Amino acid sequence: MINIEKFIKTRKSLGLSQTDLCHGVCTQSTLSKFENNGQVPSFKILKQLCDRMNISIADIMMTSKESAMAQKMFDADFCFITYDYEQIRKLLKQVNPKKLADRQDELHYNYLAGQLALDGDHDDVSALYYFNAILTTPNLKANNIYRLLALKGCSQVYASQNDLDKASYYFDQILPQIKKVEIKDSLTQLQVMSVLTAAGEFYGNIKQYSHADDLLNYAYQVASSHHAVYFVARVLLQLAVNDLAQKRPKQLARQHASDAMAFARLNHNEVVLEKGRELLDQLQAG
Repeated sequence: MINIEKFIKTRKSLGLSQTDLCHGVCTQSTLSKFENNGQVPSFKILKQLCDRMNISIADIMMTSKESAMAQKMFDADFCFITYDYEQIRKLLKQVNPKKLADRQDELHYNYLAGQLALDGDHDDVSALYYFNAILTTPNLKANNIYRLLALKGCSQVYASQNDLDKASYYFDQILPQIKKVEIKDSLTQLQVMSVLTAAGEFYGNIKQYSHADDLLNYAYQVASSHHAVYFVARVLLQLAVNDLAQKRPKQLARQHASDAMAFARLNHNEVVLEKGRELLDQLQAG
């Protein structure tokens, strides 16, 4: 795994702009996507960029320890799908945030710690501390996935306190940006799905169904196009709830609920399974 933060610091320490470094090697867009979005260029291009800075590719590779910590955080993201907070807690205890050299890894850790504080420990103060650490990071782009995850987290804190005005304030900042996130790997897929699902559920709960359906259908589109089933059970369940609330054909709601339960079984998501059964019983009784 490449330490992009070290690459950027090296470039800046040499007084090289992106334009200077990439001239004759690659487009500035290619370099920008690498530095800002983690989209690694070809080995040939990366080697030429490193040669120009008088470093080797090995100089910007993470150590095995750093890579192991990044993997543990990646694993923790997946545990949120099935609400396995104890496993998340165990994984994060094995990560030393002071030894995370890459800024994206620091942002990732703060998001996971904040979400665990919120969902697992019901500690709103700690959750906001971690989320605000992300939101106050200098030069963070509006569509940076960790910024959007932090906005989601702040929204969920205030929604849990029934302060819907503040919750809406944060979720409304997500709407114009979430579809601009470039989905380049399985982690980004998972994180985008997390944002879309939570936002879709929120807007559904406050009866803003146009926003909810748009986000949930986009989430389903992302899942389909990337062959990923992350959060699909929750997406389909919320669509079924929205169908019922908007008095759409009951057959559509039944289909969404049944599909949600099928994906929930696949992911061993007992929470969605129980809610799906309750919804189907409600449809049957009606």
